[in-house]
Order: sequence, then C-alpha cells, then structure tokens
Amino acid sequence: MKYSIYLSEEDKRRLEYEVVSQDLRVYLTRLIERNLDFAKNGLINRNWLVNRSRTLAGKTIYVLSANDWGDYENFEYAWHNGEFELCLRRLDTPGLIELLCETLEHGWLDASTLNQSLEQEDSSFRFRQEHGDLAVDVFSIEQLEEDAPDVGEHPNIRVLVKRMDTGLESKDYSAVLHASASIFETLAKHIVGTSSIQNQSLGSFFARYQRDSQLPPELQAKVIAVYNARNTTPLAGHGSTETPTLTVHEAVTLTELTKAFVRIEYILQTGAESIS
Repeated sequence: MKYSIYLSEEDKRRLEYEVVSQDLRVYLTRLIERNLDFAKNGLINRNWLVNRSRTLAGKTIYVLSANDWGDYENFEYAWHNGEFELCLRRLDTPGLIELLCETLEHGWLDASTLNQSLEQEDSSFRFRQEHGDLAVDVFSIEQLEEDAPDVGEHPNIRVLVKRMDTGLESKDYSAVLHASASIFETLAKHIVGTSSIQNQSLGSFFARYQRDSQLPPELQAKVIAVYNARNTTPLAGHGSTETPTLTVHEAVTLTELTKAFVRIEYILQTGAESIS
C-alpha cells in the first residue's frame, strides 16, 4: 500500500512481518455482522465494506444495482455474503488496519473490544481515540519482547525476523537457523489458520500446510528442510557439545530467503484471486 491515512511510513515498515491470525479476522468479521448499525442498511453497508476491502487489495469495485422494481436480486445477496467473509481475510496487515480504522469510525466495531482481542492475539498495534480522532499505536520490538520475556513464546513473525537479524549481526549462525525455522512454523500456522494445529510442530501438520500454501512445491520443500535442519544442527534446536556448522554465507542466504519466502507467501495468499 503506497498511501495510508492512519499509518505512517515508519508504521508500515514496522508492520511488514506482522501476523494477524485468520481466527481473529474471522472473529472480527462476525462482530461486524452482528453490529446493529451495520445491519440497519443491510446490503448497502455490506457493499461499502466489500468495496473498500477490494480497493485496499487493489481489486475492482462492485457496483450494486437494483432491478426495475427497486429490489435486489438473490444473486446480489449471495455474492455479497461471500465477499463479506473475505473483507478482513484478504488484506495484508497495513490494509487490514486501514479498514479496521474506518470500521471503527462507522461505529461497526468497538475499540475496547477490538483492543482486548489484539492483546490476546499478541499483536503489536492498538487503536485509540485522540481529541476525537482515531490513531494507531505500533509497538517497538523492545516493547513486544518485554511483554513476552520467554523468547520461545512470542508468535509474531516481526519479532522472529528481528531475532534472525540479531543472530546474523552477532555471528550466531545457529540462532539464525533457529529463528528462520520458527518463522516458517509461525507462517504455516497463520496460513492454515485452524486452532487445532497451534500447539503442534510444523512437521506434524506440514502436509496440511502444503495444501493451503501458495508457495511452489520447490519452495515448500525448502521450508521443511530448514525446519528439519534446526533439529540436527548443533545449538540451533538443542544443546550440543559439537561446533556449529553454518557458515556466514549460508546464514546470510538463509536470512534473505526466509524474508523473501514470507513476502511471497503473503503476496500470493492475498492476491491469489486477482492473479488467477
């Protein structure tokens, strides 16, 4: 997204690897649908939300039209019902935040309820009212780490990318591999999106991820290879008396490939409909 109303350029840079689960996106969609103000104008409000989501995703808008009697045909309701379910799910994180801000301003979501959900999600942004205007707070990596002192627990890809970069800078190449594998596991859990796999290892649900992923098979193979390497490389997944074997060239390549794979997966996930 080149231009934003609610996010600064620095905010968008910080949010490049932010994860917002499909579970939360579905939950917020259901809250909007149950909002009385949203339901008042029925299909008109649904059309507005659908088109704003499609616009933010770079897609064409849908012009709602009535028949000669001023009524809407059944196919209009069916199409909008399907598109409505995709409104929050299709957007990258900056686009999602932009749409949520406008939804809050319409009164279709409650800011306190939304912030409680984001806190439960371990998301790195919150919404607040300031002199009557809506603002977005994006937390720093340091703030996120303070909230999750056990470095193995925080699921945010943004945090894990920072750990990977820190490992590279400090020449701790086993830490680079560990962070990369954790990024891929978090990415896979986000793409699959079901609660049943959230406490499982990537190896146990990789076949399901393969079905849901938009990455080409050769890139999927690299993902599981990196994850398996974490368990066998000294100090990457387990304590060891052996000397770590990763070289600086391998660590640099892995760092850049990991970031690229995340970008590719999310671009293909959010753009799959328009690409096909």
